[in-house]
Amino acid sequence: MDDEQRRWESRYASGESSPDGARPHPEVAALLERTAGEHEDRSPVALDLGAGTGRHTLALALAGYDPTAVDFSPSAVRVITDALAERGLPGRALVADLRTWSPEQEQRAGPDVVPPQFDLVLAVYFQHDLALLRRAAEWLVPGGRLLWITHAPGSVEGPPPTVPRPDLVETVAVLEGKGLDLLRAEQVRTTRTALDVVVEAVRPR
Repeated sequence: MDDEQRRWESRYASGESSPDGARPHPEVAALLERTAGEHEDRSPVALDLGAGTGRHTLALALAGYDPTAVDFSPSAVRVITDALAERGLPGRALVADLRTWSPEQEQRAGPDVVPPQFDLVLAVYFQHDLALLRRAAEWLVPGGRLLWITHAPGSVEGPPPTVPRPDLVETVAVLEGKGLDLLRAEQVRTTRTALDVVVEAVRPR
Protein backbone atom coordinates (compact mmCIF):
# COMPACT_ATOMS: atom_id res chain seq x y z
CA MET A 1 0.00 0.00 0.00
CA ASP A 2 1.56 3.32 -1.06
CA ASP A 3 1.12 6.73 0.57
CA GLU A 4 -1.95 7.58 -1.53
CA GLN A 5 -3.69 4.35 -0.58
CA ARG A 6 -2.80 4.79 3.07
CA ARG A 7 -4.21 8.32 3.06
CA TRP A 8 -7.59 7.25 1.67
CA GLU A 9 -7.76 4.08 3.75
CA SER A 10 -7.08 6.09 6.90
CA ARG A 11 -9.84 8.51 5.96
CA TYR A 12 -12.45 5.85 5.31
CA ALA A 13 -11.36 3.62 8.23
CA SER A 14 -11.94 6.54 10.59
CA GLY A 15 -15.52 6.82 9.37
CA GLU A 16 -14.91 10.15 7.67
CA SER A 17 -17.24 10.76 4.74
CA SER A 18 -16.22 11.24 1.13
CA PRO A 19 -14.94 14.76 0.36
CA ASP A 20 -17.45 14.89 -2.49
CA GLY A 21 -20.49 14.15 -0.33
CA ALA A 22 -23.08 11.39 -0.53
CA ARG A 23 -25.11 12.61 -3.50
CA PRO A 24 -24.21 11.55 -7.05
CA HIS A 25 -22.28 14.00 -9.20
CA PRO A 26 -24.85 16.06 -11.16
CA GLU A 27 -23.51 14.75 -14.48
CA VAL A 28 -24.02 11.16 -13.28
CA ALA A 29 -27.54 11.91 -12.07
CA ALA A 30 -28.36 13.56 -15.41
CA LEU A 31 -27.00 10.59 -17.38
CA LEU A 32 -29.03 8.08 -15.36
CA GLU A 33 -32.17 10.15 -15.85
CA ARG A 34 -31.49 10.62 -19.56
CA THR A 35 -30.92 6.92 -20.21
CA ALA A 36 -33.68 5.53 -17.98
CA GLY A 37 -35.61 2.78 -19.75
CA GLU A 38 -32.91 1.94 -22.29
CA HIS A 39 -32.53 -1.60 -20.92
CA GLU A 40 -36.09 -2.62 -20.08
CA ASP A 41 -35.53 -6.10 -21.52
CA ARG A 42 -32.73 -6.98 -19.06
CA SER A 43 -30.70 -5.83 -16.07
CA PRO A 44 -27.77 -3.77 -17.37
CA VAL A 45 -24.33 -4.03 -15.79
CA ALA A 46 -22.20 -1.08 -14.72
CA LEU A 47 -18.67 -0.48 -13.45
CA ASP A 48 -17.89 2.25 -10.91
CA LEU A 49 -14.15 2.95 -10.97
CA GLY A 50 -12.59 4.55 -7.89
CA ALA A 51 -15.94 4.17 -6.16
CA GLY A 52 -14.99 5.54 -2.73
CA THR A 53 -17.83 4.86 -0.31
CA GLY A 54 -20.25 4.20 -3.15
CA ARG A 55 -22.35 7.28 -3.82
CA HIS A 56 -22.47 6.35 -7.51
CA THR A 57 -22.65 2.60 -6.94
CA LEU A 58 -25.87 3.05 -4.96
CA ALA A 59 -27.27 5.44 -7.56
CA LEU A 60 -26.55 2.87 -10.27
CA ALA A 61 -28.23 0.08 -8.32
CA LEU A 62 -31.28 2.25 -7.60
CA ALA A 63 -31.46 3.07 -11.33
CA GLY A 64 -31.74 -0.64 -12.20
CA TYR A 65 -28.11 -1.48 -12.92
CA ASP A 66 -26.19 -4.41 -11.47
CA PRO A 67 -23.06 -2.47 -10.44
CA THR A 68 -19.50 -3.54 -9.74
CA ALA A 69 -17.58 -1.05 -7.60
CA VAL A 70 -13.78 -1.02 -7.44
CA ASP A 71 -11.65 0.92 -4.98
CA PHE A 72 -8.27 0.37 -3.33
CA SER A 73 -9.58 1.14 0.18
CA PRO A 74 -10.81 -1.96 2.05
CA SER A 75 -12.80 0.24 4.42
CA ALA A 76 -14.58 2.00 1.55
CA VAL A 77 -15.42 -1.35 -0.04
CA ARG A 78 -16.90 -2.57 3.26
CA VAL A 79 -19.11 0.53 3.40
CA ILE A 80 -20.40 -0.16 -0.12
CA THR A 81 -20.98 -3.87 0.55
CA ASP A 82 -22.92 -3.12 3.73
CA ALA A 83 -24.98 -0.38 2.08
CA LEU A 84 -26.01 -2.62 -0.82
CA ALA A 85 -26.92 -5.46 1.56
CA GLU A 86 -28.89 -3.20 3.91
CA ARG A 87 -31.00 -1.91 1.01
CA GLY A 88 -31.37 -5.28 -0.70
CA LEU A 89 -29.75 -3.93 -3.84
CA PRO A 90 -27.75 -5.87 -6.44
CA GLY A 91 -24.03 -5.35 -6.87
CA ARG A 92 -20.63 -6.07 -5.43
CA ALA A 93 -17.54 -4.16 -4.37
CA LEU A 94 -13.93 -5.21 -4.92
CA VAL A 95 -10.66 -4.10 -3.36
CA ALA A 96 -8.16 -3.50 -6.16
CA ASP A 97 -5.59 -1.03 -7.46
CA LEU A 98 -7.08 0.47 -10.61
CA ARG A 99 -3.66 1.35 -11.94
CA THR A 100 -3.28 -2.33 -12.84
CA TRP A 101 -6.74 -3.94 -12.38
CA SER A 102 -8.93 -5.26 -15.19
CA PRO A 103 -12.25 -7.19 -15.18
CA GLU A 104 -10.48 -10.19 -16.68
CA GLN A 105 -8.53 -10.60 -13.44
CA GLU A 106 -11.72 -11.45 -11.53
CA GLN A 107 -12.69 -15.11 -11.56
CA ARG A 108 -16.02 -14.75 -9.77
CA ALA A 109 -19.30 -16.54 -10.37
CA GLY A 110 -22.85 -16.70 -9.05
CA PRO A 111 -24.14 -13.52 -7.38
CA ASP A 112 -20.62 -12.05 -7.40
CA VAL A 113 -20.06 -12.46 -11.13
CA VAL A 114 -17.92 -9.73 -12.70
CA PRO A 115 -18.59 -9.46 -16.43
CA PRO A 116 -15.72 -8.70 -18.83
CA GLN A 117 -17.67 -5.81 -20.41
CA PHE A 118 -20.31 -3.36 -19.24
CA ASP A 119 -23.27 -1.29 -20.39
CA LEU A 120 -21.91 1.69 -18.45
CA VAL A 121 -18.40 2.43 -17.21
CA LEU A 122 -18.16 5.35 -14.83
CA ALA A 123 -15.16 7.12 -13.31
CA VAL A 124 -15.56 10.30 -11.27
CA TYR A 125 -12.48 12.06 -9.90
CA PHE A 126 -10.06 9.17 -10.34
CA GLN A 127 -6.90 10.94 -9.20
CA HIS A 128 -4.21 9.46 -11.41
CA ASP A 129 -3.10 9.70 -15.02
CA LEU A 130 -5.18 8.65 -18.04
CA ALA A 131 -3.93 5.07 -18.35
CA LEU A 132 -7.16 3.82 -16.74
CA LEU A 133 -9.28 5.68 -19.30
CA ARG A 134 -7.35 4.02 -22.12
CA ARG A 135 -8.11 0.56 -20.69
CA ALA A 136 -11.68 1.35 -19.62
CA ALA A 137 -12.58 2.20 -23.21
CA GLU A 138 -12.19 -1.50 -24.00
CA TRP A 139 -14.61 -2.64 -21.29
CA LEU A 140 -17.82 -1.58 -23.06
CA VAL A 141 -20.38 -3.80 -24.74
CA PRO A 142 -21.72 -2.62 -28.12
CA GLY A 143 -23.96 0.30 -27.24
CA GLY A 144 -22.19 0.73 -23.88
CA ARG A 145 -21.41 4.18 -22.51
CA LEU A 146 -18.33 5.62 -20.83
CA LEU A 147 -18.56 8.66 -18.55
CA TRP A 148 -15.23 10.11 -17.37
CA ILE A 149 -15.15 13.13 -15.04
CA THR A 150 -12.05 14.76 -13.57
CA HIS A 151 -11.11 18.05 -11.96
CA ALA A 152 -10.07 20.50 -14.69
CA PRO A 153 -6.65 22.16 -14.39
CA GLY A 154 -8.34 25.51 -13.65
CA SER A 155 -10.64 24.23 -10.91
CA VAL A 156 -10.28 25.69 -7.44
CA GLU A 157 -11.58 22.43 -5.99
CA GLY A 158 -9.72 19.18 -6.45
CA PRO A 159 -6.62 17.25 -5.45
CA PRO A 160 -3.25 18.71 -4.42
CA PRO A 161 -0.77 19.89 -7.09
CA THR A 162 1.10 16.58 -6.98
CA VAL A 163 -1.91 14.81 -8.54
CA PRO A 164 -2.15 14.95 -12.36
CA ARG A 165 -4.96 17.06 -13.85
CA PRO A 166 -5.12 16.28 -17.58
CA ASP A 167 -6.97 18.89 -19.60
CA LEU A 168 -9.81 18.28 -22.05
CA VAL A 169 -7.58 17.92 -25.11
CA GLU A 170 -5.31 15.38 -23.41
CA THR A 171 -8.31 13.39 -22.16
CA VAL A 172 -10.03 13.18 -25.54
CA ALA A 173 -6.76 12.21 -27.25
CA VAL A 174 -6.58 9.04 -25.14
CA LEU A 175 -9.79 7.75 -26.75
CA GLU A 176 -8.53 8.14 -30.32
CA GLY A 177 -8.41 4.79 -32.10
CA LYS A 178 -10.56 3.07 -29.46
CA GLY A 179 -13.56 2.73 -31.77
CA LEU A 180 -15.85 4.91 -29.66
CA ASP A 181 -18.22 7.66 -30.75
CA LEU A 182 -17.61 10.81 -28.74
CA LEU A 183 -20.92 12.21 -27.45
CA ARG A 184 -19.63 14.99 -25.22
CA ALA A 185 -16.28 16.57 -24.43
CA GLU A 186 -16.41 19.80 -22.48
CA GLN A 187 -15.50 21.65 -19.33
CA VAL A 188 -18.48 22.00 -16.99
CA ARG A 189 -18.75 24.30 -13.98
CA THR A 190 -20.64 22.27 -11.39
CA THR A 191 -20.29 24.82 -8.56
CA ARG A 192 -18.89 28.33 -8.25
CA THR A 193 -15.44 26.91 -7.54
CA ALA A 194 -15.57 23.51 -9.26
CA LEU A 195 -14.66 23.11 -12.93
CA ASP A 196 -14.74 19.59 -14.35
CA VAL A 197 -13.60 17.85 -17.52
CA VAL A 198 -16.54 15.74 -18.72
CA VAL A 199 -16.17 13.17 -21.49
CA GLU A 200 -18.96 10.84 -22.57
CA ALA A 201 -18.54 8.25 -25.31
CA VAL A 202 -20.38 5.20 -26.63
CA ARG A 203 -19.30 2.04 -28.40
CA PRO A 204 -21.28 1.67 -31.65
CA ARG A 205 -23.61 -1.31 -31.89
